[in-house]
Amino acid sequence: MRFVVTLLFIGFLLASAGALILTNIESSPVIRLSAGSGNVGLQIGINGSGFLPTDTSCTFSSPSNPSVILSQACVAAGGSLSGGITVGNVLPGAYVIQATGDQGDFAQALLQVDGGAQVGLSPATGQPGTHVLVTASGFLPTDTRCTISSPSHNVILAGTVACAIQVGSGTPYGSFTVGNILPGQYIIQVTGNQGDTAQALLNIV
Repeated sequence: MRFVVTLLFIGFLLASAGALILTNIESSPVIRLSAGSGNVGLQIGINGSGFLPTDTSCTFSSPSNPSVILSQACVAAGGSLSGGITVGNVLPGAYVIQATGDQGDFAQALLQVDGGAQVGLSPATGQPGTHVLVTASGFLPTDTRCTISSPSHNVILAGTVACAIQVGSGTPYGSFTVGNILPGQYIIQVTGNQGDTAQALLNIV
């Protein structure tokens, strides 16, 4: 009886070893970003490997915040993928970037967004009638138009505001004249035509 049990145990080990030898362990998909951090408007290249060879297309997305990807392009072939994204107008922070093949396989990586659009006012303190120059940076390079406004109050004298942006630069500039308002702090906002915005405080004395 003991001999039979021993033979059965040896047979089990051999069968288990054979099963392990025949198992085909496939590598998991991974993606690599050409830059792990950057500002709004940055174009980042992405390469991936270990995807299913049956993938014929792919997409980039962000489970953290869809707005972190302004635009994307992805090509899949032979288990690899390549492409890139443009960072959208989001607050600084860490965001998950995901590449997904059309067969449902995916991989993720972290992108650290360091900063976005900023606005400067000159002067930042004035009184009714003051002519204020507006400079900005970090806007999306796809912006072709911009506007200057005050979301909270009618700070800007009607007919005095102007805003322009050089295509591809992401640096709007303009000016306005302060209207007849009471002393206080007021928000001045610059908006690009792609929906990106930035604000600064104007002190009226």
